[in-house]
Amino acid sequence: MATSATQRTYRAPCPGCGAPVEFKSAQSTHAVCGYCQSTVVRSGDVLQRLGKMAELFDDHSPLQLMASGRITLDGKEVPFTLIGRLQYKTEAGVWTEWSAFLQDGTLASLGEDNGAYVFTRPMEAGRELPEASRFRIGATTAISGKSYSVAFSGSATLISAQGELPKLPPIGQPFDMVELRSADGEVLSIDYGHTPPHLERGRAVLLEDLKLTGLKDESAKDEKGRQFNCPHC
Repeated sequence: MATSATQRTYRAPCPGCGAPVEFKSAQSTHAVCGYCQSTVVRSGDVLQRLGKMAELFDDHSPLQLMASGRITLDGKEVPFTLIGRLQYKTEAGVWTEWSAFLQDGTLASLGEDNGAYVFTRPMEAGRELPEASRFRIGATTAISGKSYSVAFSGSATLISAQGELPKLPPIGQPFDMVELRSADGEVLSIDYGHTPPHLERGRAVLLEDLKLTGLKDESAKDEKGRQFNCPHC
C-alpha cells in the first residue's frame, strides 16, 4: 500500500479469484475485478464480494480505462485518468459515466452520450433538493441562486460497470435522474440513486480539447505495430 500527500492507493486480492484489485482513490468504495468480473466493496484494505457484474454494452466508445487527459479548471490545466465506468439505460437509450481521477486526488465525472461529453465535479446543493417528480422538462428552477432549465427528468437503471467506482447504485433497479442546463452552458446533474441526492456541476466539452491519450484506437495501433510475420509460415 502506497501513500502520498494527495492520494492513497489500496491494493487487495479479489475475494472471487485472488487477482489484485487496486483503488487509486480513497473516495472509491467499489470496484469490478478485471479478471473475474466480481463486484467488490472496500472496507479498509479488505474486499468483500457482492456478486458478478453483467457484461458491458458495446457502445463503440473511443474511451477506455486508464486513458488520461487534461481538463481546464479555474483557468488551470489539470491532468486526470479514467479509472471507472458506469453504464446506464434510460428510455432514450444507453449512456456512460466515466470516473475521472484528478491529479489532486479528487474525483470528477465524464459523461458520454452518443458522442457528446460533459465533464462535471461534485458540489453541495446548499439546500434540500425537491423530489425528482417536481422537475418537469422545459421548466425553470434555481439551484444555489442560479437559474436553470430542466433538460432531462426521468428514470435510469445501472446495467453494467467496470473498474474503480466512487458510487454504485443497485444494478437493475431504476432510480430518478435530473439534468439541468443554464443559459451560459453550465450543466447540473442530480442523481437520486443516493441519499441525499448526489449533485454534480460542469460543462459540455469536446473530446479533442481534453488532449486524451491511451484511447482505444491508439491501443489497436500499438497492438498492430507489435505483430510480425512468422518466417516459417
